[in-house]
Amino acid sequence: MATANAALDPNSRRARRMQEDRAAAKKPRRAAKRPLWQTIVALAAVLALMGGSFGLGWHFGVDSTRYKGGILLVNEDNPLSADYVPEALVNLYEERHSFRLARSDIYVTRETYEAMEKMFAAAEDDNVNGFIVTSGYRDYQRQKEIFEESEPGYAQPPGASEHQTGLCFDVTTETNDGFESTEQYAWLRAHAHEYGFIQRYPANKAHITGISYEPWHYRYVGVKAATAIREQDITLEEYVGAV
Repeated sequence: MATANAALDPNSRRARRMQEDRAAAKKPRRAAKRPLWQTIVALAAVLALMGGSFGLGWHFGVDSTRYKGGILLVNEDNPLSADYVPEALVNLYEERHSFRLARSDIYVTRETYEAMEKMFAAAEDDNVNGFIVTSGYRDYQRQKEIFEESEPGYAQPPGASEHQTGLCFDVTTETNDGFESTEQYAWLRAHAHEYGFIQRYPANKAHITGISYEPWHYRYVGVKAATAIREQDITLEEYVGAV
C-alpha cells in the first residue's frame, strides 16, 4: 500500500484535478455583471449632469450677452467681461482713410474700419466732407476711469459701453451748432445703413436703450440688420429681442 507521502502519479485522475484547481485559483475573478436597470440609471445620471453643465455654460456664457445673427448687444443688462478684447483691432491713423481723426490712437475692428472707409468715401463722392472721428475702441479699465470721472448719467459703467466692442465710433465736424444740424449728419442719417451702420442711440428711444440721444455715435451691425433697423424705426435692443 502506498504511503501518504508517496508522490502522486502525474497522470492519475487525482493529480489532474489538483492541477485544475491550482489553475482556477490563479485566474482573476470576473466582476459580477451589473443589472441592466443599474446601467440605465447610471447613464441617465451622466446625461443629466452633462445637460446641466451645458445649461450653466449657456446661461453664464452666451446668454450673458445677447446675439441675433452674430450681432452683439452690449448695455447695462448685457455687459462685457473685464477681459473682453475684440479681435483684429486696427489703428485708424495707420490705415488709409477718407475722414479726419481727432487723435492718432483711435482703434476699431478691421470689419468696422473697412465699412467706415467705404461709407466716408461715398460721402466724399457726394461732396460731403469734413467728418472727424473722435473715438473708437475703449477697454474696460479706460471706461471705468471715464465713468468714475463723469457726472451721473453721462457715461456707461465699465462693461456696459459699446466702445469696448470695437464696433462703433463717435464722429463730429467743425460746427458751433451741434452735429445733428450739419450736412454730415444728414448724409449719415440717409446712407449709414447702406454700409452696415446704425445711429445707436436715436432720439426718443432712451427708455429702450438707456442712453440719451447721441447723433454722433454709430455702430456697425452689417447691412442686412442696419437696413431692417432703419426701415422699422427700431433700436438694436428691439431688433435682437431684448425688450
